Amino acid sequence: MSLIPSDCYFPAVPRVRSSKPHRSWTQRALLGVNLVVVFACLLSALALTRLRSTIENVPVVDIGSALAPSAEVTEPRNFLIIGTDSAAGLADDDPVLNKRSTGGQLADVIMILRVDPRDKSVRLLSIPRDSRVELSPSGKMERINAAMGGVDGEANLVQTITRNFGVQIDNYVQVDFLSFRDLVEVLGGVPVYFTTPVRDENSGLAIDEPGCKLLDPVQALSYARARHFYFYKDGKWRPDGTGDLGRISRQQDFMKRALRRAADKGMRNPNTALGVINAAASSVKMDSTLDVGTLLSLATQFQSFNPDALQSVQIPTFSAPRGGIAYQEVDWAAAEPLLVPFRGVATGATPTKQQVIVDVAARPAQIDTATGAAAQLDTAGFDAEVVENRTAGPVTKITYGPLGRDAAVLLAAQLNTIPQFERNEEIRGYRVVLTVGSDFSGVSDAGVPVDSLPADQVPPKDPPTRPPATTTGESGPTTLPIDGEPLAEPAPDVVNVPGVVPTDPAAAALCR
Repeated sequence: MSLIPSDCYFPAVPRVRSSKPHRSWTQRALLGVNLVVVFACLLSALALTRLRSTIENVPVVDIGSALAPSAEVTEPRNFLIIGTDSAAGLADDDPVLNKRSTGGQLADVIMILRVDPRDKSVRLLSIPRDSRVELSPSGKMERINAAMGGVDGEANLVQTITRNFGVQIDNYVQVDFLSFRDLVEVLGGVPVYFTTPVRDENSGLAIDEPGCKLLDPVQALSYARARHFYFYKDGKWRPDGTGDLGRISRQQDFMKRALRRAADKGMRNPNTALGVINAAASSVKMDSTLDVGTLLSLATQFQSFNPDALQSVQIPTFSAPRGGIAYQEVDWAAAEPLLVPFRGVATGATPTKQQVIVDVAARPAQIDTATGAAAQLDTAGFDAEVVENRTAGPVTKITYGPLGRDAAVLLAAQLNTIPQFERNEEIRGYRVVLTVGSDFSGVSDAGVPVDSLPADQVPPKDPPTRPPATTTGESGPTTLPIDGEPLAEPAPDVVNVPGVVPTDPAAAALCR
């Protein structure tokens, strides 16, 4: 196989009919160009070869069946990006330790990055680490970041997100303090605009003057970690009071700036990309299904992506302390519209098998049966996972949520026996629970058409919802729902945090 990339072009040298032994200046110039092009292509090929070797040496983590079935590189996919609070690899006297252990493994940052090669869109969803949800596999209601603790922590976190938010995870990437610093180092720092001096004594952040500041690796980490954020105004240091939620906004803005910095530094060039991956190789973890070809293909497809087009939101929560623990409760009514793009099913559309998440639940005595059923459902195209349910009854049933009726019927059409149906308002998205009872008769290889299922044995469809009406007033067209109340405004891209970019967008845009 040739090392020269297929897209390299060599200008042809015109053939001159002459008996003279020397070449013309035109020929010499074109030969020179050819040599330069050949040299550049060989360097590019070498960089790509080293890039492949580097990626193949990145530490991997086996998430098992918790991930969604592998998607084609031309299809949308969700990357779960985790920033852990691990300081492993840092020196004992490193300022980031600040009386903390080097063995931590909680999910300090939880983001879902959705890339869609079809329309070249990129979306970012942040989940507050203190969100109180049901952890997998224990079923306990705790902070979501605690799902990372213990054996199989990565897989448990993936399942916790899938089951609570109804969002499939295709790939997993994990970053710790050391790799974060290494990435910033390769970028030569990341510029951030501050409208006032800011500081956080806990994280070590200290910006004494306002303006555009090129944060070095140590400053960048202290900025990304800052939860006790203070800004200077009218001769006093004042807390911004947003805690972890404000930190998420700053992290999302920082990610956009890092992407913009990477583009400005030539990240579209394989040699530059190689430096970033080399820097991260020692500490970044990826799931075992994320191969070299996928990464290179995605990098090529999004080569012209503008970082300013990154759409970022965070799961809305409200403070709800319990037993002295500062929990955040998820505002599900406000969260649901934000989750729609990450599920990949348009509002009102029928999900495909690939978009249906199936928990196959069974008592311990029937786990083997459930495991076989889950494997068959995976083969049929569903995203299935086994869970133990010691209180499962003798009757096979499918439990679904407000959006899951069509998903439940689609699953029923794949079974040899039509199950009972049960609705549970707390199940999110297109996730369903198949409880294996003693009457379970297996999964069909082909299934039957949904329309062939007896109408009296499947749940009725919800009443159709009319589209919102549009009226025109003095301020132009206004969209109203059926009850006449104004629709809620879209969630802001970034919360307006004192001392940070949104307070002066024009000046912030020039900070690069």
